[in-house]
Amino acid sequence: EAPRKEAAPAAAEEEEEPVVEKPKKVNPLDLLPPSKLVLDAWKREYSNNKDTRNGATKWLWENFDKEGYTMWFCKYKYNEELTKVFMTSNLVRGWFQRMEGCRKYAFGVGLTLGTETSHEIHAFWIFRGTGDKLPECVTDVEDTHLMDWRLADMEKEKDLIADFLCWD
Repeated sequence: EAPRKEAAPAAAEEEEEPVVEKPKKVNPLDLLPPSKLVLDAWKREYSNNKDTRNGATKWLWENFDKEGYTMWFCKYKYNEELTKVFMTSNLVRGWFQRMEGCRKYAFGVGLTLGTETSHEIHAFWIFRGTGDKLPECVTDVEDTHLMDWRLADMEKEKDLIADFLCWD
């Protein structure tokens, strides 16, 4: 029997270049000084308190940090196109899913208001950061441009904020 020839080493066995991982993008909101408002504590209070208006909302006023957070209202720009509740619900659900990357820095309540065939999307948000610009993690969400946004005036709009939190 003839001796077997060993296969020639594959040329592909050359040294592979190490995979260089790109550094993770730092969210500017992570660089802000600590806030007295612990957003997760607020979310727990809101979720677990059976009396939203007199319990959770009161907790928010006592713990809100104007130096670390802003409050916003928004309204869907194309409300006149909303004629089917299930389609509107899907729109809102998708929007909130796409906001997932902001969860660490945000709390939001989205409401569909109106009748079966004529309704509107309105929302109230609390975002980490200050100033009159939405945080980058919010503006990166494709749905953001479909909303008209405005800063809430916490002192003048406490009742309206409470109404949103209570889904009234």
